[in-house]
Amino acid sequence: MQAQTGYMINDMVNDFPISKVLNSSATSSSFNDLNDRLLIVDFFGTWCVPCVKALPKLSALQRKYKEQIRVVLVSNEPEEKLAVFMARQKEFILSLVVDEQQLFTNYFQPPSYPYTVIIDKNGKVVAIPTQEEITEDNINQWLSEEASNSATVIQKTVAIIDSSLSSTVSKKESGMEPSQNTLIQLSQEFMYAAKTGEETSGFINRLQQISMADLQTSLSSDDEKKACWINLYNAYTQVALKNNPEQYKKRGKFFGNKFIQIAGHFFSLDDIEHGILRRSKIKWSLGHLSKLFPNKTEKALRVEKLDYRLHFALNCGAKSCPPIAFYKSENIHQQLDLATSTYLKSEVEYDEAKNVVKLPTLMSWFRRDFGGKKKMIALLHRLSLVPAGKKPKITFKSYDWTLYLQNYKS
Repeated sequence: MQAQTGYMINDMVNDFPISKVLNSSATSSSFNDLNDRLLIVDFFGTWCVPCVKALPKLSALQRKYKEQIRVVLVSNEPEEKLAVFMARQKEFILSLVVDEQQLFTNYFQPPSYPYTVIIDKNGKVVAIPTQEEITEDNINQWLSEEASNSATVIQKTVAIIDSSLSSTVSKKESGMEPSQNTLIQLSQEFMYAAKTGEETSGFINRLQQISMADLQTSLSSDDEKKACWINLYNAYTQVALKNNPEQYKKRGKFFGNKFIQIAGHFFSLDDIEHGILRRSKIKWSLGHLSKLFPNKTEKALRVEKLDYRLHFALNCGAKSCPPIAFYKSENIHQQLDLATSTYLKSEVEYDEAKNVVKLPTLMSWFRRDFGGKKKMIALLHRLSLVPAGKKPKITFKSYDWTLYLQNYKS
């Protein structure tokens, strides 16, 4: 059996946020938290008779192999319904992902239920078996194959840390999978060079020499525009501040300075953020106001629809900024979802006794981008950062403008 449009055998599963896991002592906020051993993911429904019938066998395998495997059920049914179902089962020992938003499900696209995917601890899909194929013999084989690859995995981990390795190997092993879009790939490589301190003048020259027509053709969709311009914003910021950190003492001037030359046009960091990525928004208007007369170049390059998640991807050099990652159009939505979840889970502070939640300042600066406070609360509910049904008072944290240029997401 194969996934139809989701992950298939030999695919590498990228990390993504997980809202809720029932019946688990571990705190799991992302896929990687679960994937610390051979993972058996079983897409499950309380309404699915074969799914329910398979539970005793899956439970027996979990007991037998204990710390060697992890059996995880995934259901898009409401948490309340799943909790009742679990309570009615005798000695229910399996972890159950509550996937009401269908994020987990959409990545794997199960064509029918039950649907099982076997993933080794390196994130590789090694099998998509039928229920009949989930046997001790097959589990032993999957574990054996995983063990035989352990030396390679260790070597790869060391390769990521070892900065003396070649640039090509380092990029691949650090998770910077290249985009199929040549221009986005250029932006990724530019960002990587800025991160590692390599020479960046070649990338800057290539961006200067590209034609406006090629720039528009290469970035025709919003996904392509977001991936490329986020990479470029972060890369130019890193290069400029590493070359002259004194610029950061006058931040308004730094962000407004048109020092970026691309396709024969000069841009500032503000132009990229507020003009192109925020679709001609006025910087200091809390996201409420747009420019009346944006210039022709900005109109030609800007996104069609503003995406609030970009605020968790852009890094302006401050300590309070979100970490930098390498974006590509092919999976930009999964990446932005993960960036949003990761940043908010590290920054949001909820006081249940007072029913007050503290949010990062950037959500105040661009509050209209987030749809106002009601939409902010809805986002916190989706990420399980505020209990369902709670409507807390929102306050905003102060922003730490200390210059910090090593904030990279591994």
